[in-house]
Amino acid sequence: MVAQADIMTRDQIAVEETWDLTTFYATDDAWEAEAATVPALQAAAVAHRGRMGESSTELHAALDDIMAARQTVSRLSTYAYLRLDEETTVAEAKARAERATALAITLGQALSFVQPEILEISEDMLTTFMAEPELATYHYLLDDLQRRRPHVRSAEVEEILAQTADVTRIPGEAFDALDDADLAFGTVRDDTGAEITLTKGRASLLLESKNREVRRNALEGLSAAYFAHRYTLASLHAGSVRTDVFSARVRGYDSSRHEALFASNIPDTVYDNLISAVRAAGATMERFLNLRRRILGLDELSLYDLYVPLAPDVPRLYDYREAVDLVLGGLGALGSRYVDDLRSGLNSRWVDVHETKDKTSGGYSWGTYGTPPVILLNWNRSLDDVLTLAHETGHSMHTYYANANQPYHLAGYPIFLAEIASTVNEVLVTWHLLAETAADDDLTRFALLNRFADGFFGTVIRQAMYAEFEHRTHQLAESDQPLTVDVLCDVFSELHAVYTPGIVIDDNVRVHWSRVPHFYRAFYVYQYATGLSAAITLARMMRDDGESARERYLALLSAGGSDYPLILLGRTGVDLTSPEPVRIGLEEFDQVVGEMEQIAERARLFKT
Repeated sequence: MVAQADIMTRDQIAVEETWDLTTFYATDDAWEAEAATVPALQAAAVAHRGRMGESSTELHAALDDIMAARQTVSRLSTYAYLRLDEETTVAEAKARAERATALAITLGQALSFVQPEILEISEDMLTTFMAEPELATYHYLLDDLQRRRPHVRSAEVEEILAQTADVTRIPGEAFDALDDADLAFGTVRDDTGAEITLTKGRASLLLESKNREVRRNALEGLSAAYFAHRYTLASLHAGSVRTDVFSARVRGYDSSRHEALFASNIPDTVYDNLISAVRAAGATMERFLNLRRRILGLDELSLYDLYVPLAPDVPRLYDYREAVDLVLGGLGALGSRYVDDLRSGLNSRWVDVHETKDKTSGGYSWGTYGTPPVILLNWNRSLDDVLTLAHETGHSMHTYYANANQPYHLAGYPIFLAEIASTVNEVLVTWHLLAETAADDDLTRFALLNRFADGFFGTVIRQAMYAEFEHRTHQLAESDQPLTVDVLCDVFSELHAVYTPGIVIDDNVRVHWSRVPHFYRAFYVYQYATGLSAAITLARMMRDDGESARERYLALLSAGGSDYPLILLGRTGVDLTSPEPVRIGLEEFDQVVGEMEQIAERARLFKT
């Protein structure tokens, strides 16, 4: 890590390594001009109130006007929050994001009548309307609405529920403000002994240090800030959970989890199969962690020992442009069209590459209909960053193909599928790098296998643990049990003992739940685990079956959200209602751990 007194500012970054948001709006003034059109678009949509049941023609016109308003507000909101994520402390950007949120909430409230009014149409009449050619493009939307009949309330109640959106967003927004702007983590010394400002992005790199003191100080520096605010964070977390419980109860769902999974027509068995399959792999988890302990030469592992690469050589650092070439080279199994389209996008400033002052942490791909997708990174030059780029390009290409092949209302795909597209890219790039490595190059091969194993552990095993934590905390709230600091810490510690057997349970572990932003979007993280499991299965298919499997996969990307995710995924040959894909993923993990053990023995890597 290069020591520097302060983090770089955006004006110090080359323009070609920042994202191009002019594809959304040429200027902020252009954003303002389109924002001014929203009231008229909203009025045009609302004008159909009370008339949608008159005929299929009227219903079609209403849906067209509704989608036009929603698409505009989506573009406004996406741009506003992308600009805010560039510098989270800029008052103008915050104000713009607040305005975008207010526009979205107001539109949601104004259109709260839509679902109840459509469902006031008798089921037989709505089926007759859906048979008309003019409504063909809305068939899936209306069919899904029929499925939701038991959970849609009257127009009056729906309007009240829509108004609660301005209140229910508070816990998540308060957490984001605390997490991204208010928390300070102090300074630490890096591997060179230089004192640097600790950030979440830098901590990720420091946790890969071979110097145990460096990684211990990095994690404890992070944890101390969250621990100092644990009561506030527990209140925010509990408030978010209670919001989920309220929503499920008022709409008549069996549980918060049922409501979250129902949105994409995912049965509870998919969630339960994941947790049970991973729990059943306890021996492999223990074997992997014991391998890590022996190579590091420790009597016992702490949480800060789980991220350091086990290969004995110094971790290689990658320039961003080098990483782009590696990713493009590793995705050959997806065909020349996919690779060429991705190359064009990356050369067109899809990516905001570097960590800068007050930029939001982490990485993501985001976009809206009618504009290219964009990717946020915080580049630290590690192999993890290379594979994060591969991951986010999977999301972006999913968006790119879905937008190119579907209308607005069918292009948006659920997270359940999104995490498959992203992790297919990670798996393929990893396998490509392994294939390029000589069989007798033990250390290089070991480093790649270690990265795959760590990635699998973090994506499947850790996310399954998070998924069980979410399920447990929501069950407690649903039975009217308080979610105090001690309760949250105890539940998280208990699960850590199951999913990371042998790890020291200390305050770093106990408070770790407070650092996970995804918990404010409940029942999200399980899809990382099912996504990687499905991705490994799909990658095997493309490796073994070639073009036919590739075409089925690209058809999945192009389908967007045009049908239920399990149906779309089933067309590729992957069935997540069965535990088989998760077992295939765990089998791959077990094989990787086995090869790592063999190399460790041959190369004398064990220190204990």
